[in-house]
Amino acid sequence: MENRIENRVKERLAAAVLVYSRIAVRDPEALDSRIAGELERIRVEYRIAMPPGFSFSRRLYRAFHVDPTRHRPSSEALWRRLRDRGDFPRLFPTVDLTNLLSLKFQIPYGFYDRDKIHGNIAIDSGREGECYLGIGKEELNMEGKIVVRDELGPFGNPSADSLRTAATAATRDALQVMFFHPDDPLKEKLAEETLSLFRKFFSMESSTCFLS
Repeated sequence: MENRIENRVKERLAAAVLVYSRIAVRDPEALDSRIAGELERIRVEYRIAMPPGFSFSRRLYRAFHVDPTRHRPSSEALWRRLRDRGDFPRLFPTVDLTNLLSLKFQIPYGFYDRDKIHGNIAIDSGREGECYLGIGKEELNMEGKIVVRDELGPFGNPSADSLRTAATAATRDALQVMFFHPDDPLKEKLAEETLSLFRKFFSMESSTCFLS
């Protein structure tokens, strides 16, 4: 990974950063089968009660003075979509698995195209006036919110990522970020499981994971 990554808000947030190089799906049918099986389990297990892991993400948002009922963590938004509409968004393999793991582990993820990132990366709090164009959305205000930024400005957030660094089906070099409350006891375990599952379903030239 050529870009240096710094967590500037360690007292309020812990992050797992995973870097994938030359990533390609091994067996799309096997991945589809795994996704279908996990979705059915989640539908049955959490059809009524909210998954318990979301409490940590809500605490994380409140640490940044962000109301998690107005700006929901992406993991909780995915669960509500599945619960209320029976719908799980399918885009392309790397994002599909990322979204599944966000549901399964109840943690918000970001997934970005490394070729679209400029210079060093920081996990930070949004500054006054900062905003970006979201994926399929209008301009989003990032002031005070959790952001991932590069030399051009913020491009990621645990609720909605930017169009500028969005991964596509053609993305081969990717950056994945898992956003944790610092007190979450499962952060190391979930980061390791994420890396293990990506290595299982995707071939890649290299892959690394570190906590920040």
